[in-house]
Amino acid sequence: SSSKQSKPKKQGPHLATVTDKVESSSITLMMVGDMLAHTSLIQSGKLPDGSINYDHLFTHMADDFKNADIAMINQETILRTTDLSKTSGYPTFNSPQQIGDAEAKAGIDVVTCATNHAMDQGFNGIKSEVEFWKNNHPEMVVTGIFENEEDAKKIPVVERNGVKVALLNYAEQTNGIPLPADAPWCVKMFATSDIASDVVEARKVADFVVAIAHWGTEYVYTSNDFQRQKGQGLADAGVDAIIGGHPHVIENVDILNGKDGKKVPCFWSIGNYASTQSEKPRMLGGMAKLTLQKTGKECKVTEWSMTPLVTHQTRGNQNFGTYKLSDYTEELASQNWIRNYGASCADFTRAYVNDLAAQILGSGYDKDACVLKGTL
Repeated sequence: SSSKQSKPKKQGPHLATVTDKVESSSITLMMVGDMLAHTSLIQSGKLPDGSINYDHLFTHMADDFKNADIAMINQETILRTTDLSKTSGYPTFNSPQQIGDAEAKAGIDVVTCATNHAMDQGFNGIKSEVEFWKNNHPEMVVTGIFENEEDAKKIPVVERNGVKVALLNYAEQTNGIPLPADAPWCVKMFATSDIASDVVEARKVADFVVAIAHWGTEYVYTSNDFQRQKGQGLADAGVDAIIGGHPHVIENVDILNGKDGKKVPCFWSIGNYASTQSEKPRMLGGMAKLTLQKTGKECKVTEWSMTPLVTHQTRGNQNFGTYKLSDYTEELASQNWIRNYGASCADFTRAYVNDLAAQILGSGYDKDACVLKGTL
């Protein structure tokens, strides 16, 4: 089969009406940024009884993951081992598979894995992660990395409420680690992909095509030439939306015009979801959200939004996790471990995060509601 079915649709807000015998269905897709398993994040999963658990990373976002029809996260680092003594952090990550267990439990449906760290543990690391998902959470849609060429050629499709969404995931680079000569398909790369052909194939099996791109310049708040060139190429090829990551900070959202006249929301970067990076701007991540409506044969992105998130770092797992900025308080900000990283971080506040979000996202950002949103 050229499509991959995910778990049955979740209970969430649905629109299903019949007007002039034309059925209309609407679903929501949301995505958060990089799950970046630094050493102290890994250690946060160690419980007093010796067990390992990362549910705390999702506690404050649980409703958002469960209420979205399709919930996605970028699994930045390879999930290779269950033994904490064998894990490693930056720069060559080897992450605990228990993070994947927590992602599945949180209600995440899709992990995107085409990242610059995909080759950190070589092809064996990729095979370990793919096998972990297949054996432990077969309902999870995993894309961007592959253990065999047959899977690499398939278009992953998630279906909810009669609406089929194809997911195309590409990485710009793998930190200089070459792909194996006998398995060049193991990470989906911009450089070796025929994007126009991929979109044509995706259209055969899905109503919507969403591209997830790992690209850009780290720690920069605006898109670079590569992003703009590839983003326009994706829009011209006919994708319906683009969600980007890699810079570890958020970037603005643009509406690109595809050559067929379609308006394509492009989230250049949604930043980190959880990390223990040590600069204030990297605590600000984003949740991209799309409303996808199918009326008869017409399929349209009707709404989009970018909601700022805050990584709340603590030592250990006491309250370590990610909050929507709208739920984050000055009191929490005063307890964020980021403030201990030196003078430049000592003044970390909720107001700082909100001001930074407004600076990056522009005049359309609502500082009171903590959201940037639009309709198409």
